[in-house]
Amino acid sequence: MEVNERDGTVVKRSYDRKSCFFTDVDYALTEGVYSDPIRDISLGGVYIETDNGPSTGERVQMLFSDYSGVDLVKISGDVVRHGGSGFAVRFLWKSSTEFEKLKSYINNL
Repeated sequence: MEVNERDGTVVKRSYDRKSCFFTDVDYALTEGVYSDPIRDISLGGVYIETDNGPSTGERVQMLFSDYSGVDLVKISGDVVRHGGSGFAVRFLWKSSTEFEKLKSYINNL
């Protein structure tokens, strides 16, 4: 169980988040393609730190790569929240293969 630092409420999440350092994600929005740092990631979604301001509900195509530059996971998701320092995306799973690839990626961070 996780407690919100701002107001002390309990946050119910399906998956535990993992903080990320020096990890970027390449992603496409309707207005362009970007590469920005990840604040945290879980099997349910990701928080991307950026000044770009996608709308809530916008579809995002993402590409997660390891440090060697080998493409590991391509996945899409929907923006569920945005704020001054970035936005949160909920992953949309197309297959169990995508899920397992992302699980492996997260475990290796």
